[in-house]
Amino acid sequence: MQSQFRKIIPVVMVLLLSVAGLTRESVSVIRAPQSSVLLGGVAELLDDVYSADMEIAGEYAPCDCFSVYGDVSYRFVSYEFDATFHGQRHELVDLQVNGFNESYLGMKFMPYPFFGVDVSWRLPPGEGSQTNRFHRLGVEPFYVHDFSRGLQLGAAAGYFTFLESDDFLPGDELGLKGSMEWRLAWDYEKRSGWQFDYVFLYRWRLLESENLSLDKPYQKMNDQFRGFRMRADAARYISMSSHSLGIALFYEMNRGYLFGFETGHSLGLYTKFVF
Repeated sequence: MQSQFRKIIPVVMVLLLSVAGLTRESVSVIRAPQSSVLLGGVAELLDDVYSADMEIAGEYAPCDCFSVYGDVSYRFVSYEFDATFHGQRHELVDLQVNGFNESYLGMKFMPYPFFGVDVSWRLPPGEGSQTNRFHRLGVEPFYVHDFSRGLQLGAAAGYFTFLESDDFLPGDELGLKGSMEWRLAWDYEKRSGWQFDYVFLYRWRLLESENLSLDKPYQKMNDQFRGFRMRADAARYISMSSHSLGIALFYEMNRGYLFGFETGHSLGLYTKFVF
């Protein structure tokens, strides 16, 4: 174990020094409450805007039936590159966006080994983002099923509502999520081995948002949408004093349409300590 630990130290140090990570709501696997700490990074492309953030997340579970969690991210840089070759237009626009991005607080209740509820609160971002600038409350009942010893499946349905701010009333949203957690060559005593995760998330807005400061005929903001996100993680965990330390690589399609094309991608690294 000590030799494995020596091998993993350089990787962890590089990750801690060069990390630039998760920028928005994590597309996470549906699982029971667990205590963990995560430090991660991602490079993101969304609507022709390139960005890099860092995320720190943690979850504390005093028992298998309840946990509280938090997730904070900080954006270091963001810029847009726009080039039109035939029109003889070449432009690089540096948005100079940095600061805190979206943050999340939440609780998981799991009164049964197979069923629970996730209650979340998204706080508006600071200077690190110009989108999603409303408080959002969400409730997600979820179900987990142990298909085999190393394969766990999950499903969830969610309802999300936003708090009115500055005469803007965002429309409520519904969501569906499915996930798979597969452990390969896993040592259940040492809690080490390979872990592969896959998540599919689908969201749609029920009603258009409204600008209440305008006259009634002009209040609708024409922002109804339906879209999905997909994420795949590959992680290697090693045993550390009866706990697990993992390093993972992930790819996420962070905005897509079932009858269109993708408009956003993310690629990143994170290290996670499960205790």
